[in-house]
Amino acid sequence: MFSITDVAKTELHGRLNVSETKKFIRLQLRFSCLVKLKLTLEDSIQPNDEEITIDGLDFIIDKTQLHYFSNNQINYVPDQTGFMEFVAEAV
Repeated sequence: MFSITDVAKTELHGRLNVSETKKFIRLQLRFSCLVKLKLTLEDSIQPNDEEITIDGLDFIIDKTQLHYFSNNQINYVPDQTGFMEFVAEAV
């Protein structure tokens, strides 16, 4: 499906440790650009979600967007403008 860089794993674990109730990481594409991701932490799975566990992290992705993540690597890269972003990079 997809892989996660060590930098992204560290950032995700840090975010999950801060949240006391949220345990799922939702990955969505930003609609303005297919390589940028919107990442949110959630406490439940929706009916149209696929749950994928990678390296002990529980991701949820809408089934209609699964194909966008195939053969990609999720990376965490600080943006030039100071925003921190996750990106999907082809491997």
